[in-house]
Amino acid sequence: MSRFPRRVCCALLGAVAVLVAGCGSPVTGEPDLFEALPAPSPAPTAVPAPLIDDARSPGSRHPGTAGDEWRLVFSDDFDGTRLDPTVWNRYNSVGGFGNGFRRPEAITVEDGMLRITARGNVSGGMNHERSQRYGRWEFRARTDKGRGRGSAILLWPDSLDKEADGELDMMEVPREDRSQAHFVIHYSAQNKLAGNKVAGDFSQWHTFAMDWLPNRITWYVDGVKQFETTDRNVIPTSSMHLAIQLDMGPFEEWILAPDETTPAEVSLEVDWVRVYARR
Repeated sequence: MSRFPRRVCCALLGAVAVLVAGCGSPVTGEPDLFEALPAPSPAPTAVPAPLIDDARSPGSRHPGTAGDEWRLVFSDDFDGTRLDPTVWNRYNSVGGFGNGFRRPEAITVEDGMLRITARGNVSGGMNHERSQRYGRWEFRARTDKGRGRGSAILLWPDSLDKEADGELDMMEVPREDRSQAHFVIHYSAQNKLAGNKVAGDFSQWHTFAMDWLPNRITWYVDGVKQFETTDRNVIPTSSMHLAIQLDMGPFEEWILAPDETTPAEVSLEVDWVRVYARR
Protein backbone atom coordinates (compact mmCIF):
# COMPACT_ATOMS: atom_id res chain seq x y z
CA MET A 1 0.00 0.00 0.00
CA SER A 2 1.31 3.45 -0.85
CA ARG A 3 2.53 5.58 2.05
CA PHE A 4 0.64 8.56 0.59
CA PRO A 5 -2.84 7.71 1.91
CA ARG A 6 -1.84 6.85 5.46
CA ARG A 7 -1.68 10.41 6.76
CA VAL A 8 -2.73 12.64 3.89
CA CYS A 9 -6.26 11.27 4.13
CA CYS A 10 -6.30 11.90 7.86
CA ALA A 11 -5.45 15.57 7.66
CA LEU A 12 -7.65 16.37 4.69
CA LEU A 13 -10.66 14.14 5.22
CA GLY A 14 -10.61 13.01 8.85
CA ALA A 15 -9.88 16.40 10.37
CA VAL A 16 -12.19 18.20 7.98
CA ALA A 17 -15.15 15.95 8.69
CA VAL A 18 -14.71 16.24 12.43
CA LEU A 19 -14.07 19.95 12.46
CA VAL A 20 -17.11 20.65 10.33
CA ALA A 21 -19.22 18.77 12.83
CA GLY A 22 -17.86 20.92 15.65
CA CYS A 23 -18.40 24.26 13.90
CA GLY A 24 -21.14 26.67 14.81
CA SER A 25 -22.22 29.55 12.62
CA PRO A 26 -19.42 31.51 10.91
CA VAL A 27 -17.87 34.29 12.97
CA THR A 28 -15.69 37.25 12.13
CA GLY A 29 -12.32 38.01 13.67
CA GLU A 30 -10.31 35.49 15.68
CA PRO A 31 -11.74 31.95 15.25
CA ASP A 32 -12.64 29.63 18.10
CA LEU A 33 -14.06 26.33 16.97
CA PHE A 34 -14.44 24.76 20.40
CA GLU A 35 -16.82 27.14 22.14
CA ALA A 36 -18.50 24.10 23.73
CA LEU A 37 -15.29 23.08 25.49
CA PRO A 38 -14.29 24.52 28.88
CA ALA A 39 -12.83 28.02 29.05
CA PRO A 40 -9.04 28.12 28.60
CA SER A 41 -7.13 27.09 31.67
CA PRO A 42 -4.59 29.65 32.95
CA ALA A 43 -1.06 29.21 31.69
CA PRO A 44 1.21 27.58 34.31
CA THR A 45 3.19 30.17 36.24
CA ALA A 46 6.03 27.84 37.20
CA VAL A 47 7.70 24.77 35.78
CA PRO A 48 6.61 21.79 37.90
CA ALA A 49 8.98 19.35 39.54
CA PRO A 50 8.60 16.43 37.06
CA LEU A 51 10.55 18.38 34.42
CA ILE A 52 14.35 18.63 34.34
CA ASP A 53 16.85 20.69 32.35
CA ASP A 54 19.59 19.67 29.99
CA ALA A 55 21.63 21.85 27.64
CA ARG A 56 20.89 20.35 24.24
CA SER A 57 18.97 23.21 22.61
CA PRO A 58 16.73 26.23 23.27
CA GLY A 59 13.81 23.89 23.92
CA SER A 60 15.76 21.47 26.07
CA ARG A 61 13.44 21.13 29.06
CA HIS A 62 11.84 17.70 29.02
CA PRO A 63 10.41 15.08 31.36
CA GLY A 64 13.21 13.22 33.10
CA THR A 65 11.10 10.12 33.66
CA ALA A 66 7.72 8.91 32.55
CA GLY A 67 7.18 6.75 35.63
CA ASP A 68 7.37 3.05 36.30
CA GLU A 69 4.35 2.15 34.15
CA TRP A 70 6.15 3.18 30.92
CA ARG A 71 9.16 2.02 28.93
CA LEU A 72 10.77 4.17 26.25
CA VAL A 73 10.33 2.67 22.77
CA PHE A 74 11.32 5.61 20.54
CA SER A 75 12.99 9.01 20.80
CA ASP A 76 14.26 11.58 18.33
CA ASP A 77 16.22 14.68 19.33
CA PHE A 78 16.56 15.85 15.72
CA ASP A 79 20.28 16.40 16.21
CA GLY A 80 21.30 15.38 12.68
CA THR A 81 20.76 17.06 9.31
CA ARG A 82 17.97 14.90 7.90
CA LEU A 83 15.05 12.73 8.92
CA ASP A 84 15.52 8.97 8.96
CA PRO A 85 13.24 7.77 6.10
CA THR A 86 12.76 4.41 7.83
CA VAL A 87 11.23 6.24 10.80
CA TRP A 88 9.46 9.28 9.30
CA ASN A 89 7.31 9.66 6.20
CA ARG A 90 7.09 13.18 4.70
CA TYR A 91 3.91 14.00 2.77
CA ASN A 92 3.83 14.97 -0.88
CA SER A 93 0.20 15.91 -1.42
CA VAL A 94 -2.52 18.52 -1.47
CA GLY A 95 -2.47 20.53 1.76
CA GLY A 96 -4.73 20.33 4.78
CA PHE A 97 -8.37 21.33 4.13
CA GLY A 98 -7.53 21.28 0.41
CA ASN A 99 -5.41 24.45 0.65
CA GLY A 100 -2.06 24.61 -1.10
CA PHE A 101 0.36 21.70 -1.01
CA ARG A 102 2.38 19.61 1.41
CA ARG A 103 5.88 19.09 0.06
CA PRO A 104 8.86 17.21 1.55
CA GLU A 105 11.15 20.21 1.04
CA ALA A 106 9.11 22.20 3.59
CA ILE A 107 10.58 19.94 6.30
CA THR A 108 14.15 20.40 7.52
CA VAL A 109 16.30 19.22 10.41
CA GLU A 110 18.78 21.80 11.61
CA ASP A 111 20.01 23.51 14.77
CA GLY A 112 18.96 20.48 16.81
CA MET A 113 15.30 20.61 15.88
CA LEU A 114 12.68 19.62 13.33
CA ARG A 115 11.26 22.55 11.37
CA ILE A 116 8.20 22.61 9.10
CA THR A 117 7.98 25.92 7.23
CA ALA A 118 5.04 27.32 5.26
CA ARG A 119 5.94 29.64 2.39
CA GLY A 120 3.29 30.90 0.01
CA ASN A 121 1.00 27.98 -0.82
CA VAL A 122 3.46 25.26 0.27
CA SER A 123 3.74 23.75 3.75
CA GLY A 124 4.47 20.30 5.12
CA GLY A 125 3.45 17.33 7.21
CA MET A 126 4.85 13.95 8.22
CA ASN A 127 3.98 10.81 10.15
CA HIS A 128 5.93 8.43 12.33
CA GLU A 129 6.15 4.87 11.04
CA ARG A 130 5.66 3.33 14.48
CA SER A 131 2.12 2.34 15.40
CA GLN A 132 0.85 1.22 18.77
CA ARG A 133 -2.25 0.95 20.90
CA TYR A 134 -1.98 2.83 24.19
CA GLY A 135 1.14 4.53 25.50
CA ARG A 136 2.59 7.90 26.35
CA TRP A 137 3.69 10.58 23.89
CA GLU A 138 5.85 13.58 24.83
CA PHE A 139 7.24 16.41 22.72
CA ARG A 140 8.43 20.00 22.96
CA ALA A 141 7.25 22.44 20.31
CA ARG A 142 6.55 26.05 19.33
CA THR A 143 4.81 27.77 16.39
CA ASP A 144 5.67 31.12 14.80
CA LYS A 145 2.89 33.67 14.89
CA GLY A 146 1.08 34.32 11.62
CA ARG A 147 -2.38 34.39 10.13
CA GLY A 148 -3.51 31.52 7.96
CA ARG A 149 -1.27 28.78 9.39
CA GLY A 150 -2.15 26.32 12.16
CA SER A 151 0.03 23.61 13.70
CA ALA A 152 -1.10 20.16 14.84
CA ILE A 153 0.65 17.23 16.50
CA LEU A 154 -1.69 14.27 16.80
CA LEU A 155 -2.34 10.54 16.68
CA TRP A 156 -4.21 9.20 13.65
CA PRO A 157 -5.72 5.68 13.44
CA ASP A 158 -3.89 3.11 11.34
CA SER A 159 -7.25 2.14 9.82
CA LEU A 160 -7.58 5.69 8.39
CA ASP A 161 -11.18 5.47 9.61
CA LYS A 162 -11.61 8.35 12.02
CA GLU A 163 -15.34 7.79 12.46
CA ALA A 164 -14.76 4.23 13.65
CA ASP A 165 -11.44 4.59 15.47
CA GLY A 166 -11.13 8.22 16.56
CA GLU A 167 -8.34 10.79 16.55
CA LEU A 168 -6.24 12.30 19.36
CA ASP A 169 -5.05 15.87 18.80
CA MET A 170 -2.34 16.38 21.40
CA MET A 171 -1.48 19.94 20.33
CA GLU A 172 -3.43 22.16 17.97
CA VAL A 173 -2.52 25.86 17.77
CA PRO A 174 -4.69 27.51 15.10
CA ARG A 175 -4.93 31.12 16.35
CA GLU A 176 -2.61 33.53 14.54
CA ASP A 177 -1.40 35.01 17.85
CA ARG A 178 -0.72 31.48 19.25
CA SER A 179 -2.63 32.34 22.42
CA GLN A 180 -4.27 28.93 22.89
CA ALA A 181 -3.32 25.27 22.60
CA HIS A 182 -6.15 22.76 22.16
CA PHE A 183 -6.38 19.11 23.11
CA VAL A 184 -9.21 17.37 21.26
CA ILE A 185 -10.48 13.79 21.20
CA HIS A 186 -12.57 13.03 18.12
CA TYR A 187 -14.84 10.04 18.64
CA SER A 188 -17.93 8.25 17.29
CA ALA A 189 -19.56 8.25 13.87
CA GLN A 190 -21.42 11.40 14.96
CA ASN A 191 -18.13 13.35 15.05
CA LYS A 192 -18.28 14.15 18.76
CA LEU A 193 -15.55 16.10 20.57
CA ALA A 194 -14.03 16.08 24.04
CA GLY A 195 -11.06 18.03 25.33
CA ASN A 196 -9.77 21.29 26.69
CA LYS A 197 -7.80 24.39 25.70
CA VAL A 198 -5.05 26.21 27.56
CA ALA A 199 -4.12 29.89 27.37
CA GLY A 200 -0.50 30.91 26.90
CA ASP A 201 2.08 32.08 24.39
CA PHE A 202 2.59 29.05 22.18
CA SER A 203 5.01 30.89 19.95
CA GLN A 204 7.39 30.03 22.82
CA TRP A 205 8.59 26.55 23.75
CA HIS A 206 6.19 24.31 25.68
CA THR A 207 6.27 20.63 26.59
CA PHE A 208 3.21 18.48 25.86
CA ALA A 209 2.45 14.94 27.01
CA MET A 210 -0.46 12.54 26.73
CA ASP A 211 -1.13 9.22 28.49
CA TRP A 212 -3.48 6.93 26.56
CA LEU A 213 -4.67 3.89 28.51
CA PRO A 214 -7.71 1.61 28.12
CA ASN A 215 -9.43 3.39 31.01
CA ARG A 216 -7.92 6.89 30.94
CA ILE A 217 -6.60 9.67 28.72
CA THR A 218 -4.64 12.46 30.42
CA TRP A 219 -3.17 15.58 28.79
CA TYR A 220 -0.33 17.65 30.26
CA VAL A 221 1.18 21.00 29.28
CA ASP A 222 4.55 21.79 30.87
CA GLY A 223 3.98 18.92 33.30
CA VAL A 224 0.64 20.25 34.55
CA LYS A 225 -2.45 18.07 34.02
CA GLN A 226 -4.94 20.07 31.95
CA PHE A 227 -7.46 17.40 30.95
CA GLU A 228 -8.45 13.86 31.89
CA THR A 229 -11.27 11.50 30.97
CA THR A 230 -12.14 7.99 32.09
CA ASP A 231 -15.17 7.72 29.80
CA ARG A 232 -14.64 4.53 27.81
CA ASN A 233 -17.05 5.79 25.13
CA VAL A 234 -14.50 8.51 24.36
CA ILE A 235 -11.25 6.51 24.56
CA PRO A 236 -10.00 4.95 21.28
CA THR A 237 -9.19 1.24 21.24
CA SER A 238 -7.39 0.84 17.89
CA SER A 239 -3.70 1.37 17.10
CA MET A 240 -2.54 4.82 16.00
CA HIS A 241 0.57 6.63 14.77
CA LEU A 242 2.06 10.06 15.39
CA ALA A 243 1.66 12.89 12.86
CA ILE A 244 3.22 16.38 12.82
CA GLN A 245 1.91 19.04 10.44
CA LEU A 246 1.59 22.75 9.71
CA ASP A 247 -1.72 23.36 7.93
CA MET A 248 -2.89 26.34 5.91
CA GLY A 249 -6.22 28.15 5.98
CA PRO A 250 -8.87 29.05 5.33
CA PHE A 251 -11.07 26.58 7.09
CA GLU A 252 -14.39 27.57 8.63
CA GLU A 253 -13.90 28.96 12.16
CA TRP A 254 -10.61 27.14 12.71
CA ILE A 255 -7.89 28.75 10.58
CA LEU A 256 -8.35 32.13 8.92
CA ALA A 257 -7.28 32.73 5.32
CA PRO A 258 -3.80 34.17 4.80
CA ASP A 259 -3.74 37.86 3.93
CA GLU A 260 -1.25 40.70 3.49
CA THR A 261 -0.27 40.44 7.18
CA THR A 262 0.83 36.80 6.84
CA PRO A 263 4.63 36.53 7.21
CA ALA A 264 6.59 35.21 4.24
CA GLU A 265 7.60 32.24 6.39
CA VAL A 266 5.82 30.60 9.34
CA SER A 267 7.40 27.58 11.04
CA LEU A 268 6.40 24.85 13.45
CA GLU A 269 9.49 23.70 15.38
CA VAL A 270 9.83 20.50 17.41
CA ASP A 271 12.84 20.04 19.67
CA TRP A 272 12.32 16.39 20.53
CA VAL A 273 9.81 13.53 20.59
CA ARG A 274 9.47 10.59 23.01
CA VAL A 275 7.17 7.58 22.66
CA TYR A 276 6.56 5.10 25.48
CA ALA A 277 4.69 1.81 25.72
CA ARG A 278 3.18 0.19 28.78
CA ARG A 279 5.39 -2.22 30.69
